[in-house]
Parts: sequence; C-alpha cells; structure tokens
Amino acid sequence: MIQNYLKIAWRSLLKNKVYCAINVFGLAIGITTCTLITLYVMDEISYDKHQVHGERIYRVASQVQGDKWVAAPGPMAAGLKRDFPEVEQVTRLLRMPGIDKFLLKNETGEKQFYETNGYYVDSTFFQIFTYDFKYGDQKTALNQPNSIIITEEIASKLFGNVNPVDKIIKVNLPFAVGSYTVKGVLRNNGHKSHIPANMLLSMNNSDVGQWAKGQTNWATNNIFHTYLKLNADNNADAVEGKLDAFLKRNGAADFKVMQFSKKLFLQPLRDIYLYSNFDFEIAPNGNVKYLYIFSSVAAFLLLIACINFMNLSTARSEKRAKEVGVKKVVGAAKSSLVGQFLWESLLLSTLALLISLPFLELLLPTFNQLTGKNLYLLQHPEILAYLFALTIVTGLLAGFYPAFYLSSFSPIATLKGRFKSNNSAVFVRKGLVVFQFTVSIVLILGAMLISQQMEYLSNQNLGFNKGQKVILPLQTTEAGKNYKAFKNELATIPQVKASAVGSTYPGIENVLDMLFYAEGKTMKENVDVSFANIDNDYIKTLGIKLLQGRGFSNAFSADSNALVLNEVAVKKLGYNIGNAVGKKIYSDFHDRKITMTIIGVVKDYHFESLQHEIKPLALTVSPFFSSTNTYLIVDVHGGNYGALMGKIGDAWKKVNPGSPFEYSFLDSDFQKNYEKEETTSRLIRYFSLIGIVIACLGLFGLATFTAEQRTREIGIRKVLGASVLGITGLLSADFLKLVFISIVIATPISSWAMNKWLENFAFKTVVSWQIFVVAGIAAILVAFVTISFQSIKAALTDPVKTLKSE
Repeated sequence: MIQNYLKIAWRSLLKNKVYCAINVFGLAIGITTCTLITLYVMDEISYDKHQVHGERIYRVASQVQGDKWVAAPGPMAAGLKRDFPEVEQVTRLLRMPGIDKFLLKNETGEKQFYETNGYYVDSTFFQIFTYDFKYGDQKTALNQPNSIIITEEIASKLFGNVNPVDKIIKVNLPFAVGSYTVKGVLRNNGHKSHIPANMLLSMNNSDVGQWAKGQTNWATNNIFHTYLKLNADNNADAVEGKLDAFLKRNGAADFKVMQFSKKLFLQPLRDIYLYSNFDFEIAPNGNVKYLYIFSSVAAFLLLIACINFMNLSTARSEKRAKEVGVKKVVGAAKSSLVGQFLWESLLLSTLALLISLPFLELLLPTFNQLTGKNLYLLQHPEILAYLFALTIVTGLLAGFYPAFYLSSFSPIATLKGRFKSNNSAVFVRKGLVVFQFTVSIVLILGAMLISQQMEYLSNQNLGFNKGQKVILPLQTTEAGKNYKAFKNELATIPQVKASAVGSTYPGIENVLDMLFYAEGKTMKENVDVSFANIDNDYIKTLGIKLLQGRGFSNAFSADSNALVLNEVAVKKLGYNIGNAVGKKIYSDFHDRKITMTIIGVVKDYHFESLQHEIKPLALTVSPFFSSTNTYLIVDVHGGNYGALMGKIGDAWKKVNPGSPFEYSFLDSDFQKNYEKEETTSRLIRYFSLIGIVIACLGLFGLATFTAEQRTREIGIRKVLGASVLGITGLLSADFLKLVFISIVIATPISSWAMNKWLENFAFKTVVSWQIFVVAGIAAILVAFVTISFQSIKAALTDPVKTLKSE
C-alpha cells in the first residue's frame, strides 16, 4: 500500500516540477538551518554530561550584598567534609588571579612554550570528576607533591610520542619556578567541561602549595572553587538548608571582624556552564538564553518553509480539484486521499533532506568560524535519529493542512467545473504569509539592533585611551623581576611614548578588592572597593583623566600608604570629589586596622566591560596590596606595527632571554568581552537573510499561481487600455498589503524583545524608530521585487493569446 502511495505521489510531483522545486528548495534551506542550530545547541548542552556522578556533584557559591561569587575561602572544603555526613567527598580548584599563562619547559629546556588553562587542584579531584586517562592512574595521580596532569597535546609538544609519566616539567610563574612530575595524560575524547583544563597541578607543591594551605580565614581569599559530591541517598536542598548555620558556626569570628554577611548556595554541576555567569567563573560560560533564541529561530525558519508548502498546495487547489473529484467518483475514500497527499509531502521533505546533507557539509566550516566551534555532522550519533525525526515532522507538518483541505472537495462541484476556492482557505493562506514576513522582519530588526549595540560598545567613551596600546604579559619569574630594566629598554625606542605595569588592565577580570570605610564611620558602613596594584606611570600611559590631586611619584615616600580613587568610590564612601584629597579611609583587616590616604581622584573609566556598571576602584602602589605585576602596557604611536613589534621583541629577548615573547593589543582584548554578543549578531544576520529568502520563495510561488489564475482578467484589462505599470501594481497590491500588516505586527514584538536583550548591558544604545522604518522599507522592497517579476511577466503577455486560449 505504501509503495502505491509513493508511486502516485512521485508521478504527481513530476507533473508539477516548478511547484516541486520551490517546495523542496525551501524545505532544504529550513532543514539545513535547523540542523546547524541543533548541532550548536547539542554541543552547548553537552558540557559536563560525561561526568559519571554528575547528578550528585555541586559547586559551593556565595552571595554577598547582592553579588554572586562562585568561589569559597580555603578552609570551607575541609569544613564541609567534617560537618556534613551527607557529603561523600570534597575537592578544591584554584585559579590563580592574574595568571593566565604558564611557561612550560621540558627537562633539558630545549622545548618551551606558554600554555593556558592551568589549575591547581586537591588530591581528591579525580574522586569527584571523571576523566579519561591515556597514561597514568587517576586514582593516585595527584597523591604525591608536585604532580601534574597534562593533555595529549602538551605531552606531544614537550616529549613527542613517548609515555611522559614520571618525566619532569618546569613550570615558570611570575612568583616561582616549580618542578612538576607528570603523573597522567588526559585523552582528547571531545568531552566538554566548564573546567577547560589543559593542566591540573597538585595543590600540594613547593611553590603555591604553602600559600594555599595557609588560607584559614573564612571571610577573605574567596578564590577556591569548592566542589562536593553527595552520598547517593541525600538531596542537595536539605544540605543547602544547613549551610547558613554551618557558615555562622565556623566563620562567625572572621565575619564579625569584616562586618558583612554571606549566604551560601549550591550549583548543580550540569547547570554551571549554561546557568552560571557570576563573578570569578573558571572560564567564560555559555548562556541558556541564547540557546532559547537560536532554537526558536530554527523552529520558526522551518515553520516558514512548511508554510510555503501549505500555501502553494492550497493555491493550486483548483488544478487538483478535478483529480480529487474523479478519484472520489471511482470510490476513493477520503482517508486514502489524505494518505496520498501526506506521502507527497513526506517525499518532498525526504528530497529536501537529501539536498540539505551536502549543504551541511559545505556550510559547517563557515558555521564553525562564525560560532568558534568545531562541529561536524556525526559529532553526536543521535543527530541521525534527529534528522530522521525532523524529516518526518517536516513532511507531516507541511502536508497536514493541504491533505485535509484537498481531500474535502465535493466531487459533483469539481467535475461540473463549479469549484471555487474556499474563502477560509484564502484567509488562512494570507494569514500564513503575514506570519512568514512577521518572523522575517523580527529577525531583520533583531540583527539591526544587535549590530547597533555592538557599534555603540565599540564607539563608547571608555574613560581611557585604548588605541595603540600593546599588552605584554609578565607571566614568568624572569619577566616579573626584570620589568624595570625592560621599561628602560623600551624608552630607547622612538615609537614608544610610555609604559607601565599593573596587576590588571581595563577589560579583563579584576578580582582584587577590600572593604573600606570613611572617616567618622565604622566597618558596618563599609564599601567594597576593587583595587589594582600599579606603578607610577599607569595613569599617564592609559590616558586616565585626573580630576583632583595627583598621581603616584617616587618623590613622595608616603605614597606607599596612598590611594587614587575613582568618582564612584569617592561618592560611595561619602566624600565630595572636590575635597576628597587628603581624606583617609580605613579597613579592619583581621587583627589590624589599615589606614590609607586619598591623594587623587580619577574620572570614572570602564575597567570592566560595558555589561557592568562602573564599580568603586582604588589604584595603589602600596606594598601591602602588592600582587605580582603581571602585565606591562606600552603606549606607542605611528604606523608600521610589524617593525615596531620587532624592536620591542628584540628588547624583550635582550632582557628576558629565557621567556618567549608574546603580546596583544588593548582594544582587541577589550572587545573580547563581547564575543558572545558578536557571535549572536552574526548568526541573527544570517538567519534573517535565510528567513527572508524562504519567505520570498513562497511569495514568488504564490505570485506565479496568482498570475496564472488571473490570466483572462489581465488580458481583458489590457484590451481595455490598462498599462503594464497599472497591472503590475494591481497584482502586487494584495501581497504588499500583507507585508505591511506584518510590519505592524512585528514592530511591537521586536521592540519588546530588543529591550529585554538590552537588559544584559549596563550601558546600552537607544532603540530608535529609524531602524523600524529601515527594516519595514527593506521588507517591502524585497517583497515587491519578488512579486514584480511575475507581475511584470504577466502584464507583458499578449492579450490576444491569453483571451484566445481562454
């Protein structure tokens, strides 16, 4: 029976090649786009799914004064293990603030390179997390001090293809050089994790290990990512309910000194990547909101393609009316006709799938470039089942309404030639066209708004000069010690205007902060102030505007106890910008009181991305706040960057012969904060183009059939003197009315969606009426061009021929 249906369906499609081609091409575009987005979504939701006990693993995070922080103090892990019988195991991960590169060397020193994503972990790390070891034993890998676990790629670069277990790696950091013994090699199996580790170093070691062990305060140094695995029969809600009492019991003394309260909460491991975008994340996470957006876009684009099928099928109803009438007269049941039409649509969707497969292979490299992914078609085997299901659903969705509509014709009316299109069907057809263009216009407006916001972010006055600034990471002990000598070498290069070092620079994460209060106040009235440890030239090099007072200078020995604040810090502390210079601020830190003097006030500048409000900031040269100066900023001028970087590189090699030379540019580093938004912008632009192409493809088909149906009317009008322009306008008017209605519907929907998206930014553009006008005009022009091709063709037809044939 199915074979007969397929034969009938195939013959029917061959009789209507144009109709078949339009539908197949539209469905192929929809299936291709839908599959690409599905591959992206499947990759995003795959993070941490490979963890064997993932449903029992949680990360401890905290909330302080409304801000959420995803790390905990050093002693918390041991406290959880001690106080909670529900906790089977705990472990910590330490991401050293300001350290984003590790210089690795093999034993002989002949091979060396920088590597990112290195983390210090407890020996219990592999008792919680599942990793696939190529070499070594994960049960004992971190038991010994100074152990290191590396990836296959690092092992290959340092040691070739041999088993590197028990070989030595020199790890060079700004504050120490450590010798680590390789105890394991991680296999590259494609598993995704919110911990993108290239190296895992034992926290029990000779360089940072003692520092980590010395963290005993429950209120400060919240930089340890703490994970726990619950026993199989315990639930996280019950444990989370006890955390307030646990924290109060253990950290009461420390919190009393610091005068602030904290609330702990648990994050399920498998939710971290998509649902956690708080302060001090291990690495940039995804965002489930974008998955909802892309999934919705995929569904709508496929629906637009299906609507083309519905519209073209019902528009051709008069041509198939006699076929239905004859089959009903000879005894065909309605169910068999429904089956025939559904099999036609399934056959078309299958053809569309076959066409989309080479499209997918062709487009995947470009899609990967747009999204920064490394996707391939069979990356997830379940994609085959998805493609099969998508083809069936597409065929049924596209063919359901036309099948029941066409099979409902009266055989008597159709055979007597009295068949007339149902008004309700015409209304549905117009409604579906409106829906198609509404979706397309919403996508166009979304793309325009996102591009406008990206341009706004790029052109916003940041409060400092980001142009022509070179960033040199001082990520080795050698470079950290020799930075003054290197600055002197840079001063001899004519194109170098100034240089400065700091613990951070604008646009990257700054996790250093302290609670301060003003004169006449107490620690209960504290303000959380971020700070950066800098040198005397930092303010000048970055072009930060000094509003009051002065910057730092070697001429003032008291600067070791001085701060330069931004406007926000001054105001929140309760001072006036005009008289803040000379005032003191205080902090009760453990068992001592810290006193600092304000020597200057700088204009607020964006030391974080524009997604955040400007926070209180203090700049200092104080040894008390000293962290390793891990970045050198070079202000340069003139062109020919290739020659300039060659000179800077030569100066670097002269001063730091044992450290590879690497650099970046401040403006591009700052722009990296918006990578997700820029990816979304690019994708939405392409999706809006695809949407309008599919919609216009359907509109072209409808215009073709409309012109055919009105052939006699056009001939009569031409005989009576109608012009080509008049006939073209007549045939186009009905469709353009539908596009105009789409614009009216799409405008409020887009406005709401745009404002919701802009809520993610502290600094944002204004949704102006101009973009609605531009998008509306663009939609009308595209629709008119699509329709006018067939309209003009029909208007130019010789009326003698059309009336003779009629």
